[in-house]
Amino acid sequence: MKKTLLLTKEYFPWRGGIANYCYGLFKHFSSSDYLVVTDNPEVKNSEQVINLRLDWSLVKPSWLPIVFKLKSIIKKHKIEQIVTPNILPLGALANFLKIPYFISLHGLDINLALRNKPKAAKKILSESQGIIVNSLSTKEILDPLGLDKTKIHLIYPSLDFDSTYDPVKLAAWRNKLALGDEDKVILTVGRLVKRKGQDLVIRAVDHLRSDFSLKYFIVGQGPDRDYLESLIKEKHLENNVFIKDNIDSEDLIYFYRLANVFVMSHRDDPIDVEGFGIVFLEAASLSLPIIAGSSGGAKEIFKHRNNALLVERDSICQLARYIKELLSNPSLASSLGKAAYKRSQDFKGTSGQSKILKNILS
Repeated sequence: MKKTLLLTKEYFPWRGGIANYCYGLFKHFSSSDYLVVTDNPEVKNSEQVINLRLDWSLVKPSWLPIVFKLKSIIKKHKIEQIVTPNILPLGALANFLKIPYFISLHGLDINLALRNKPKAAKKILSESQGIIVNSLSTKEILDPLGLDKTKIHLIYPSLDFDSTYDPVKLAAWRNKLALGDEDKVILTVGRLVKRKGQDLVIRAVDHLRSDFSLKYFIVGQGPDRDYLESLIKEKHLENNVFIKDNIDSEDLIYFYRLANVFVMSHRDDPIDVEGFGIVFLEAASLSLPIIAGSSGGAKEIFKHRNNALLVERDSICQLARYIKELLSNPSLASSLGKAAYKRSQDFKGTSGQSKILKNILS
C-alpha cells in the first residue's frame, strides 16, 4: 500500500465524530503505512503522530507558513498520498502540494466550503484522487457539482464501542449523580452546538418536569455551553439538567447504562447538517430507545416507530410527547431499544471499514 499522510485538525484522544472516524479508519493499518499530522492540542507527539501548527489566521492562505515543513515531512517519511477530512484549508494545502490526495467529507465541512469558497471547493474536489463520504446524506450534497461519481466512496462510521462495565463503578456513578430509584434519565452525547439540539431537549424537560422526576445529562464540550447554562437558569432547571464536559471515554459507558432514553433531536439546515452521528450507534448497541432528529444521516440509520422515534425540526411539543411516550410505556421503549440494537449490528467495526479504505487507497 502507498504510504499515506492523514492531515487532520481532529484526532483521538480528542472526542469528536471526525476525530473518532479518522482514528477508527487508520488504527488497523500497519504503522509503516501511515503517518498523522495534526494540530489538535489534546493529541501528543508519538512515533505515529506529529503535532504541528497547520494554519495561521493572519496569513493568506492560512496554511502557507507550513508548506516547507510539510514538504520536509513528506520527503523524510516517503509519503505518497494524503487523506484529509478538512476541505478548507487543509484540502487546499494538499492540492497545492501537488501530491495525490483524498478528501473525506462529513456534512458541515462541505456545506461551509461551498458557501464560502465555492470555486476553490469544487476545484479541490474535482482534482482529488477520491472523495470519501460518511453517509448517503453527505453524498447527496455533492450531486449538484457534477463530479465523477466513480471516485466517490461511502464509508459509514464504524462501531467499536466497548459496552463492558464494572457494576460497582456503575453504582458509584449513580450515587455521584444523585440518582434516586424514581428518577428517569435522559441522555445526549455530542458537541455543544446548535445543530445537536440540546436546547430543544432542555425546553422539552421544562414541559415534562411535572410528569416525571427527570434528570437530563448533556455530555460534551463546545461553544454553546454558556447559552445552554443560561437556558437552564432561565427555566429554573438546575436540579434537572446537568452539563458534563469532562467525562473520560472509559466513563461514558456509565452514562449510557444509567439512561432510560437517548435523545439527540438534531437540527438540519442548508449549511449545518448531521452527516451521520456515531453516538446513535453507541446508544443503539446498548439497546437504548432513541429519539433523533428526522434529518441527515439519522434517517439512514433509523425508521420512525420501527427502531427509533424521529422528531421534525425544532418541534419541542413533538419531542416532549415522544419522551413522555417512552418513559410512560416501558414495553414500547424496550421494543424500540431491541430494534435499534439489531440495526446497529448492520454496521461494520473499524477493522471492516479499514479494509474498505485500504482498497480505496491502494
